[in-house]
Amino acid sequence: MVKITARQVEKAEERAAEQERQRDAAGERLTAAPYSEVAAQELTEASQLAAQLRASARELREKFEEQVAAERSAASREEREKAAAAEIAAAGRELKTATGKLEAAAVQAQDALVALMQEAEGYDALVERHAGVLEAAGLGLDGETGGGHGLLDTTVRVRGVSYESLAPAGVLLWVARRVAEARLPQQNSTAAALTGLAGYGSWERRGDGLLACVPAVKAVKYPEPPRLLNADQVAAAAASK
Repeated sequence: MVKITARQVEKAEERAAEQERQRDAAGERLTAAPYSEVAAQELTEASQLAAQLRASARELREKFEEQVAAERSAASREEREKAAAAEIAAAGRELKTATGKLEAAAVQAQDALVALMQEAEGYDALVERHAGVLEAAGLGLDGETGGGHGLLDTTVRVRGVSYESLAPAGVLLWVARRVAEARLPQQNSTAAALTGLAGYGSWERRGDGLLACVPAVKAVKYPEPPRLLNADQVAAAAASK
């Protein structure tokens, strides 16, 4: 970027002022000889050139002032950064540490969810296998022990204790939903969205009580959101004061 100097601006303004004087002189000559085509042409040309030079000088002045302002801002910013050097260093250090902890926690959570899915898949495979074996042995779900396949699930019953199949994706979403319900504000729609995705309000209505022993996530207490008042309520509240 070409640096503009104050002297360049002054020269441009001087040229514009000189041309304006020549334009005024041409105007005086035309006034003295109003029917002179030569004088009229000289005034036209002098006026056009004066306008061009003045516009150029004005544009150069604006760019010069912007340049000066930018230089001052850069200088003042450098001073502000020096004054805040300790805070800047602390921000970089603490955020770098926090980033590392967050990434480590994400890795742990990801590994835990993979393990959860693997256990869910293994559980489903066992339910499916034992249900098939018991059905093949002529033991259906009409007694305390047996196996059976429904439209959406598979069940094994062993001496009155039921084991129902689950969708591995469902248990993943079930865990995520419980965490969202406990950790996010009520007005956040994430928990509701996860419930809809899971399609398993039936998790809490399972006949085998699977995962019933999983402790609840400790909830975060948020302040109550402000009540929204309509115009009549606002007016009534104002009148009561």
